Formats: sequence, C-alpha cells, structure tokens
Amino acid sequence: MIAESLAGRRIAITGSTGFLGTALVERILRSVPDCELVLIVRPGRRGAERRVSRDILHNDAFDRLRSELGKEAFEEMAARRITAVAGDVTDDGLGLDDEGRAALSGCDLFIHSAAIVSFDSPLDQAVEINLLGSVRIVETLRGLGITPHLVAVSTCYVAGSRRGAAAEEPVNQSPFFVDVDWRSEVDSARRIRSETETASRTPEKLAGFRNDAHKELGAAGVPALSAKTELLRTRWVEDRMAEAGRSRASSLGFPDAYAYTKALGEVALTESAGDVPISIVRPSIIESALAE
Repeated sequence: MIAESLAGRRIAITGSTGFLGTALVERILRSVPDCELVLIVRPGRRGAERRVSRDILHNDAFDRLRSELGKEAFEEMAARRITAVAGDVTDDGLGLDDEGRAALSGCDLFIHSAAIVSFDSPLDQAVEINLLGSVRIVETLRGLGITPHLVAVSTCYVAGSRRGAAAEEPVNQSPFFVDVDWRSEVDSARRIRSETETASRTPEKLAGFRNDAHKELGAAGVPALSAKTELLRTRWVEDRMAEAGRSRASSLGFPDAYAYTKALGEVALTESAGDVPISIVRPSIIESALAE
C-alpha cells in the first residue's frame, strides 16, 4: 500500500545522512522503483553531491540493493533518481540556491527527518534544528507557492516524563502539557547563548582558560596555547548551554532537551503550516532491525 501511494512521486527528504534517513532512502529506492528523491543535505566541505555519494550511497545499508542490481546499474539508478541539493534547516529559506528551489518546487511529498538527537545537545542548537526546522520548511514551501504533504518525524517522548498511557493527540491538547509560547522559548535560548558567550570572554574567565591550557600543555608555543585556550572556552560555553537545555526541559516536564524541543516543534509546525498538509510521526527509540 505504501509503495503504491509513493509510486511516481518526487520526494524531498531532510536528514538523509542520519541513521533513520539513510535507511529510509534505501527502502524507498528499493521498494518504489519509479519515484525520485530530492535529498537536502548540508554541503560541508565536499559539497552536497559528494556527501550523498560517500555518506549515504556507500553505507552498508545499500549492500543488498547494490548486490541485486550490480555496481554499474546501481550507480546509474542512483544518478537517475536522486538529486542532491545543498541546504540547511537552520537557515532561512533552507539555504537553497536557485537550483535547489527549482528541485524542491517539483516535489509533492516532503519527509522531514533532520534533527539533533543528542539528549545533552546545547539548548540553542536543539531549538534551531528540532523546533524551528519544520517552521522554516513550511515557510520555504509557502514562498515557493507549493503545498506538498509534509511528514515530520518527531518522537513519542513528546509525552513527557510521566507514567501511564499517552494518547495520540496534539501535544498542546494534552492535559500534561505546560502552555508556553514557543516563540518566547526561541528568544530565550538565543539570549542565553549570547549571555553565555559574553560571560566566557571576561578577563577573569579568559585568564582561567589560559592557566588551564598552560597546565595541560606546559611550555608550548603561543599558537598552541592560544588554540587550547579557545577550545577550553568553547567547551565551557557548550557545557553551560547543554545544562540550560536540561534545566529548561526538566522544568516543563520533559526528560531532556531533545523531547522538549521536539514537543514545541510539533506545536510550532501545527501553528505555522497554513495550507501545507502535515503528518507527524512519533517513533520510540530507533535501533537496527532484526528483520524486514
């Protein structure tokens, strides 16, 4: 049924270099032979096409399909059915260039799988990706004048830290949800980042980082000590942003920043979707498969 409903479609996917996204790409290519994929990936230093080739198509998940088709046929199929697009859900407009926007304009289904899944991720990073990522997607789709069905991958842990049955209902309709404004949460996370960065640059803090660097490196040269000092400063900032995420999540009844930002991401997406039809998928912990 799923393969039939996807037949002939052009599907955009974020998060395709991740654990879930890579498996999703493989399964679609193998099970729905007449659809096309537009993979939106961070280009990095290698570029989008190179990342798709090395980080996705060379993954062991494709061994079966590569074996069934043969190496040359597999590469021909991938080149014909996959369009690699440089983009980033942390950027307005997804960071797409004209070619990327043109590729996305032809899609009639969008699967949003990109996320920062670490339980201890810095608060602002989790907010920018898990909360605002889907908002930027619907804003981009609206700007292109298209309304593909958007499937957003969330998590069952948006139910929060509580016992008992959790009904499949919108997060903000749950009696356990604390009503907070997601926009205020975004502003707060960004403000905490700015304040923490400023605090890390006081003369006292910088002197402490330099002393710690000297203790670790001894009589190293100035470049090495400077690099180590900056590394310690950055690590200090990231540790405090991670603690800010844990504290804010706990205060609202969530186990970690991941669940907290995913929950508010659902609320933000629902409010922002407009004419874009949406579906929200809430898997539990995703592990390797025993069998298909």
